[in-house]
Amino acid sequence: MAARDFAFEALAEVTNTDWETGRGELNKALSSIKQQEPDIHDSYLLSCEIIDRAKMYAVVMGDEILLTPSALAKHWKRVREQMPKPRPSISPSPGVGGTPVCETCDGDKLVVVATRTAPHSDSGFDEYAPCPDCNSGANADFWRADGSRFTSPDRELTRMRMQQ
Repeated sequence: MAARDFAFEALAEVTNTDWETGRGELNKALSSIKQQEPDIHDSYLLSCEIIDRAKMYAVVMGDEILLTPSALAKHWKRVREQMPKPRPSISPSPGVGGTPVCETCDGDKLVVVATRTAPHSDSGFDEYAPCPDCNSGANADFWRADGSRFTSPDRELTRMRMQQ
């Protein structure tokens, strides 16, 4: 029994190419990708890189551009080079490098906006929100466990809840 070719399977999956009818295109593209990645000899590691590059391809080229095995191989290096660098969602801690400490949160980046009682218990817990003065744009790209997107409350709402 031949060893499983994880890279071939990953390329077929990310490009939604049928193994039988698209075998020639898949093999040719995979050969090109392997030539561009001479340091990756393990099929599983290459499959992980193929999946990552396919995600980069969608960001760099746009979701509306069809991802084919040939296109991914052709733009293999380009998508890595042109991938936007992630920006930190939270600014550096106040007080570091001469930055003044925030008067609202004292440099914690979070403020208490409510205290809630836990169900079936006498104990409570605090609800926090990003500081409206120094961290209002925090967590813009955070997703909850249920798949819904988290967005920070706006500055005025946070201030209003802080005063309650």
